[in-house]
Amino acid sequence: MHKTLRSRTTAVALCLAAGLALIAAAGVAAARSAQPAAPFWSLMRAGVGESLGEYTFDSLADLKPGAPASGVFTPAAALVEGTIVGVEPGIAFASDDGATTGPIVAHDDPAAAVRYAALVIRVDQVLSGALGLGLQDGKIRLQIEQPLQVGLAELRASLGTAGRGLFYVHNALERRRAEGRTVPQELSGYLASVHIPIGASVFVEQRTGEPVIAPLMDDPDRVNQILNGVAPPPEPEPEPEPTGPNPPKPTDFPQEEPTDPEWDGSDTPDAEQPDTPGPVEEEPEVDTPTLAELRARALAGS
Repeated sequence: MHKTLRSRTTAVALCLAAGLALIAAAGVAAARSAQPAAPFWSLMRAGVGESLGEYTFDSLADLKPGAPASGVFTPAAALVEGTIVGVEPGIAFASDDGATTGPIVAHDDPAAAVRYAALVIRVDQVLSGALGLGLQDGKIRLQIEQPLQVGLAELRASLGTAGRGLFYVHNALERRRAEGRTVPQELSGYLASVHIPIGASVFVEQRTGEPVIAPLMDDPDRVNQILNGVAPPPEPEPEPEPTGPNPPKPTDFPQEEPTDPEWDGSDTPDAEQPDTPGPVEEEPEVDTPTLAELRARALAGS
């Protein structure tokens, strides 16, 4: 009788303990899932280095569809206002020695040296120019380099902060043809399906009414130039090369004689000084327009 009662009591206690453990585990999982995802563009640009090369346009007017081609820069085919609603796998290459030139590999292949995602943009309005290839069901897919350490699942979890904005775009295949570049047969189908941002000109508001950001432009002076029309600071002039006689050598100066009679001629290392970090130069903040203000400027061509 006592043994039966004791076994039943033990079983009830074990069930209660298991139930409490499950509740606690569910609470931890819920707490983790409730943690906000990182902002979309901080993930999308994680670890991306500074852009190199020379700028070939100077203003929104140069980007505007129909603007005169300068010979070194071709304007966008379309200016689109739209909302980022999805992220899809784009294309990946086993070599990063040049965009779209290396061997193609699967998008999730660990051997990928460069990987692109396709941002699905719902086209709310074509403000200027026209969309050609790649427009499907009112959406276009914008090719953006995807950091190798950031997965599609992370990007999709943060889509709520991807934003809505203005996109200067051109279908990738049509752009190549317009520039007279050859198109490898194995790439033609993919290039026809995606658009590319012209001049890194993606301007999005992450929350309604907030000033836009230019996530693909890594130079604040460049952002200020394109969005606000402020000329960038002049480049520092290089120091002139010496043109006189050969510069003096250390042996041209008299050497001090040691005054310590016990000095044996060997150098005594200076006492190590602790490293003191110098002041960190912060990037200047740039006041950017709201989406409504930018739209007005873009349509005015300024």
